[in-house]
Amino acid sequence: MSATEEVEVPKATDVEVEASRLVRIIAAIVLIVLSATFLVGVFDIRSPKGFDPAGPRFFPLLVTTAWLIFSIGYLVEGLRAPKAKVEGDRSWFEPVALAALLVLYALLVVPLGYVIATALLFFAAARVLGSRQLWRDAVVAVVLAVVVYVAFTRFLDISLPEGVLGL
Repeated sequence: MSATEEVEVPKATDVEVEASRLVRIIAAIVLIVLSATFLVGVFDIRSPKGFDPAGPRFFPLLVTTAWLIFSIGYLVEGLRAPKAKVEGDRSWFEPVALAALLVLYALLVVPLGYVIATALLFFAAARVLGSRQLWRDAVVAVVLAVVVYVAFTRFLDISLPEGVLGL
């Protein structure tokens, strides 16, 4: 093939483009519902310090608020995007799988404990996002979960679910 020959790139049909746009809008709505639910849950965190930056509510409030704002922006972008700008081959698997992992994490964090549930979440998220280095993913997931657990429980004096390990 010479440099002057054009390679024909398959174009998405109108149905595929509209389906992709619909999936983006549905994913944005799911993200908004999840982030709003988690934001409401932040107010259930008991803290004598209120929303003081040194208290246990501040960072969850910051993260869930940012997540809600970005989710709303994602929805607005999906609604405003002209049909021609939305690509038909966008992957919907990753955001849906990550949302499912977060819901599963919320269900497992208390019975299993923070360290085990978080390590499993980190490992599974790395796999969903395309990493194929099994041992590295497992080691990084466990190390990150333990480091965050120690940082929160020892240095910030925030209790996290102990679960089966009884830490």
